[in-house]
Amino acid sequence: MVNRIERRYTDTGMQLKAIREELRMTLEAVSKEIGLSRSYISDFERGFRLPTSKYMRYLHDRHKVNLNFIFGGESRKFRTEAPKAPNFGRMQEDVDELLEHMAEIPHTLFAVLGFFTEYKVMNKEVIQRYRSEKAGGK
Repeated sequence: MVNRIERRYTDTGMQLKAIREELRMTLEAVSKEIGLSRSYISDFERGFRLPTSKYMRYLHDRHKVNLNFIFGGESRKFRTEAPKAPNFGRMQEDVDELLEHMAEIPHTLFAVLGFFTEYKVMNKEVIQRYRSEKAGGK
């Protein structure tokens, strides 16, 4: 039986492969462009390992990939406009440190994703109300 974490690796890998194929790029071409081995990138796509922050930045910056698509949050694969950099004010240092840990230590990413998924489920109404208010204020 496949557990939730193994399924998350596999789902993410399938999304990565779908994007690469839609870009009509081979593993070899991506490997040369980003400087990671073909087998390493293949491991991402097969769900054997998490994609590195370098690879995710490459997809995001070079090919305008919507990272929310990869992690199952949105249906749009590609961004239409550049995202605005969030400003976390006094917490910016903590946020930067967390992002650094998430890039270097896979356990951190899964802990954050697990917490965030649980938070979204338990606070669905609050999130919907916030989004409605934000959309209404535009």
